[in-house]
Amino acid sequence: MLSFENVCFSYGEAKALDGVSLALKKGELLTLLGPSGCGKTTTLQIAGGFLFPDSGRVMLDGRDVSALPPEKRPTATVFQSHALFPHMSVEENVAYGLRVRGTPRAERLRRAAEMLERVGLDGYLKSRVQDLSGGQQQRVALARALILNPRVLLLDEPLSSLDARLRVRMRAEIRSLQKAFGITALYVTHDQEEALSISDRVALMQGGRLVQVGTPEEVYFSPHGDFAADFIGDAFPVTLEGRRQLLRPDQIVVAADGPLVGTLVSRAFLGASTDWVIDWQGQTLRASVPSAAEPAREIGGEVRFAILPSRDRNA
Repeated sequence: MLSFENVCFSYGEAKALDGVSLALKKGELLTLLGPSGCGKTTTLQIAGGFLFPDSGRVMLDGRDVSALPPEKRPTATVFQSHALFPHMSVEENVAYGLRVRGTPRAERLRRAAEMLERVGLDGYLKSRVQDLSGGQQQRVALARALILNPRVLLLDEPLSSLDARLRVRMRAEIRSLQKAFGITALYVTHDQEEALSISDRVALMQGGRLVQVGTPEEVYFSPHGDFAADFIGDAFPVTLEGRRQLLRPDQIVVAADGPLVGTLVSRAFLGASTDWVIDWQGQTLRASVPSAAEPAREIGGEVRFAILPSRDRNA
């Protein structure tokens, strides 16, 4: 399947990728996750043939495709902007790749109709893409990529332009389609929740390098270092029994009979949960408290709590 072998790439003097080695498993969805400038989109563009590595190799089904342009690779890309053609109908957009390949008109329109039915847009064949909602345009972009039967589907932050509620719905739809087609997918996002919810594995990147690769549970519960713990789990350092540890807000449990006592410094209502900042022995802790069960506390008041042990899956 798709693999990167010690891939390096620079934009002028700025190194974007520094020895990236990564192998996707057949049929999995692997997400490249990291902050802006970490190299995740560059990695995807190299996978698709939009950029070429300075050194190292990109292998696909045992073949070196490092120097092949996009049209010569068995990949298809869903771009952040969708990249739909406004002068074409939905049907024509979906069939465009087949048209480029020289597929007869009747055949490509038949397959476009079938694909639009698969993504729930069978009633929109003749519609203009600009008349569709953001979620519908995203489905058109997916259909246009999937109709090519690619060996690998590349998705470059495909949900970033959608509102929060639609993003949640669309990521579930993308995951469902990926499983239904049994296709291998490389997904890029900077959103931690999105990565954890949609992926078979997550590859966390920083400064052009891979920091950690593992299942969502592995990277969340067993982070490799402070950066991974903070970026994925919103962890914070604390000294317990003379030893520095990293804790997450969900490990701080506010309870009337809690063995530890601190002071409530601030609170921030977030809807389903409320974030509490607690001062304990001169250390700052953060707790995620279910809003429906949030106890009444004044700022500056006493807080009793317990600390749950870390669930290190590598232990």
